[in-house]
Amino acid sequence: MKANFLSLRETELQPVFSSLDSIVSSYLSSNKKPILLFTGEMGAGKTTFIREWFSRFGTKSSINSPTFSLYNIYDSHKFRLVHFDLYRIQSLDELENLGFEEIWGKEDVSAIEWWQKADSILPKENRIYITITSEDIENRSYTIEWSEREVI
Repeated sequence: MKANFLSLRETELQPVFSSLDSIVSSYLSSNKKPILLFTGEMGAGKTTFIREWFSRFGTKSSINSPTFSLYNIYDSHKFRLVHFDLYRIQSLDELENLGFEEIWGKEDVSAIEWWQKADSILPKENRIYITITSEDIENRSYTIEWSEREVI
């Protein structure tokens, strides 16, 4: 399935969030652990999207980019989010030594920026792709793609 949201400002993301909420809830209610895979160029707003989306669930954590720590864990009354930023990863060997494959798809919800660096070791199921495209300084387009058969 695919949902497109065109030319939105940061203050207009509620329809995108609502769609993502529904998809994530479907996975979790089926006892599946969704993996949110974020695509977008540097500065497209991946971390901002994750912060704004997850902060709605009542987390007390300050959500920021895990570029230097590689991952952060956030709790809310709904679920735990493990947020990864693989931008600094240089090789698959480096990534395999970190043991992240023990988390992806196994602990609540994973959100991964720059996921393409880990594609070959990521689980092939429970993927939700979120693409953010910058149109100009204020407007972004968002696409969410997922497998409907995984959440039936």
